[in-house]
Amino acid sequence: MKNEFVIVRTMRCREYAKIVILSLAVALVSGCGVEADTSLIQPDSTSVISVDSSTVEATTVPAETATPTGPSTISNLGEFVTKYGYHQDCAEGTLLEIPKLGVYSQVCEQFVPIGTNMPDPYGPADVALYDLSQWSRLGGTPGSGENAIFAGHVDYNATVAYAGVRYHGPGVFQNLRFLTEGDLVKVHVDGEIYEYEVVWQRELDASADSWREMWSADVPVESITIYTCGGEFDAVTRTYSQRLVVRAERRDQS
Repeated sequence: MKNEFVIVRTMRCREYAKIVILSLAVALVSGCGVEADTSLIQPDSTSVISVDSSTVEATTVPAETATPTGPSTISNLGEFVTKYGYHQDCAEGTLLEIPKLGVYSQVCEQFVPIGTNMPDPYGPADVALYDLSQWSRLGGTPGSGENAIFAGHVDYNATVAYAGVRYHGPGVFQNLRFLTEGDLVKVHVDGEIYEYEVVWQRELDASADSWREMWSADVPVESITIYTCGGEFDAVTRTYSQRLVVRAERRDQS
C-alpha cells in the first residue's frame, strides 16, 4: 500500500496554474495532452509554473515494467540523462547550476508568443528559460539586468518524445524546496558565468494573484526566478495545490 501511494503521489504535475487574462477578462486553463507531465501559465496574468540530488534527498519512485508493445520505462534521472541527453533545442553552452542540490542541467530557451501559455520543459531533466520579449516588462535574460524566468519539473510520469522512452520519477527540481537564503545559483552562458544568491522562497496557491509580480522585469537587482510545483498532491485531479517560487539576485560584480 505504501508503494501504491508513492506511485500516485509522483504521477504528474499536470498544471502549474489557472490564469486570468485581465485584458480579455476571461479565465483560461493551460491544457496538457495525454502524455504531458505539466503545463505552465500564461505570463501576463494575475492568478493561477549532471543531475544528482542524492546529497539532499531523493524521491523514491518504484520502477515500472515495460510492456512488449510500449516504450521502456526509466525512473532514475541520472540514467535518463546519460542515455538520452537533452532535447536538440537545448543549448550545450547554457547551463543552470545549483551546487547545494547537485543540479547541473542544460537550459532550453522557449519563446512565448503573445496570448499563449508558457510551454512545458521538454523532459524531466532540462530547465526552461522563457523568452518573454513580446510581453511588456516581463522576464529577461542572464546579464540583462532584468528578471530571467526558469522552470523545471518536480517529477515526471510520461513518455519523453525526443527520447522515445517513458520516464517515471523525480524531475530536475525535485529538491528545489531545500534552497534557502544565501544559497548559490550559477547560470553558464557560452563560457560566461553569472552568479546569483537566493533571497527568498515562496509557495503560492494555484489561484494566487501575484504572478505578474513574479515575472516582472522591473527588479531592483538583476534576478532570476525559478519555479516548479509544490504543496500537496491531489491523487484524484493529479495536480499540486501550490507553486514553489525561488528568487535569486545577482552577486555584486565589483
